[in-house]
Amino acid sequence: MKKYDAIFILNDRKYEDGGEAFSKKVEEQIVSLGGSDVTVKNMGRKQFARAIGKRTSGLYLRFFLNLPEDKVSEFIESYRLDNTVLRTVVYNYEIPENAVTLDLNK
Repeated sequence: MKKYDAIFILNDRKYEDGGEAFSKKVEEQIVSLGGSDVTVKNMGRKQFARAIGKRTSGLYLRFFLNLPEDKVSEFIESYRLDNTVLRTVVYNYEIPENAVTLDLNK
């Protein structure tokens, strides 16, 4: 299993509960795909720099999760046709052993 960071941008007009119902649905799906250690961060409603369709703002939800590598495409594909999801992106969240750190205090 690998660590992933998934970000969903939702149509904010479809969810009056701030995306709580959607996040529970995503958590259940992750567990059913064999995933674990799901952490949800609601990033709130944000304005877009450019409109997506006719929408000028959206609700951002960020998920940190562990998922088998072969299930990631199935996870992404399940939300491709969902009309309440405006954008989806999944990043590999593994941090390299020899990661470079920057000292910005100099």
